[in-house]
Amino acid sequence: MKVVKASARPTKLAPAANFTGTVMQDEVVVGVAPSRMRATSVSFTPGARTAWHSHPVGQTLYVLYGVGRVQKKGEPPIVISPGDTVFIPPDVVHWHGAAPDRLMIHLAMSENTDAGGGTVWMEKVTDAEYATPPVEP
Repeated sequence: MKVVKASARPTKLAPAANFTGTVMQDEVVVGVAPSRMRATSVSFTPGARTAWHSHPVGQTLYVLYGVGRVQKKGEPPIVISPGDTVFIPPDVVHWHGAAPDRLMIHLAMSENTDAGGGTVWMEKVTDAEYATPPVEP
């Protein structure tokens, strides 16, 4: 058994190339073989969001705080709230982030491929795409 103290993992500013707005990341786990698990607590300020992206083994999001949105390419955005779990299948192009007027924190969990592949980043979500009215699930 191993305990990793929070003080050993500083909060990181998410890279501007893959995010719009201020997004902070707190690493929870990076699996050591044979595990391929990755988990990160991600904090989005109002209006902040990921770029379009996909995961070769899929992704699971668990909303911890605030109100956010998630959108699969070609479908309307969906409102997500604390306690909601979002299951994103492998290779599905999507984005997620905070509502325009609310913070949102989620736990993002995914696995790398056997070869170590993880997130496939694409273009940023435009302001017009982000402004699409969301629907309730």
